[in-house]
Amino acid sequence: PFLAFTRSVFVARKPSYGQPNWLRVGLAFGTSAALWAFLIKQHNEDVMEYERRQKEGHHKCTECS
Repeated sequence: PFLAFTRSVFVARKPSYGQPNWLRVGLAFGTSAALWAFLIKQHNEDVMEYERRQKEGHHKCTECS
């Protein structure tokens, strides 16, 4: 009898595909785009650092040794 008067936090209902939640859609795509932009920027910085270190490694100077 006591459980009959309680409410669940989770409500089961069918999703409405005719009216998508555009705020959630925008947040999902925006987050994905931001992550991709960050990953591409980080990759480019890593490649530049790799190339810089490769160039330094080939430095053959008799005065430095």
